This record gives sequence, C-alpha cells and structure tokens, in this order.
Amino acid sequence: TSFVSLFPVGAQEKEEDPFNYDYETIRNGGLIFAVVAFVVGLLIILSQRFHCGGKKKRRWV
Repeated sequence: TSFVSLFPVGAQEKEEDPFNYDYETIRNGGLIFAVVAFVVGLLIILSQRFHCGGKKKRRWV
C-alpha cells in the first residue's frame, strides 16, 4: 500500500507525451501550403502561355 501512496495516479498524467500533436493546426497548415502551392503552380503555367510585355523580335523583309 505504501507503493501506491508514493506514486499517485495524477502524477503520471502530468507528464507530457512527446508524440502528442495538435492535429487541427497541422491540418490547417497543410491546407494553406496546398493552396499556396496550387496558386503558384497556376501562375507559373499561365505566365509561360501568355507573354505579356515581352519584347517581340521584328523581322525586316
């Protein structure tokens, strides 16, 4: 019985688990990263298709 009194049950719960993650924050961060990557990808694709403001080479005949 003295063993139980030396190590109360509440003391074990106070130790933080190093693998306890906040999954809501990780999910939101992942969604934000995915949206930013998608938009950057679209900008890269569309910037190569439309050459606005680029110098055009003129050929004299």
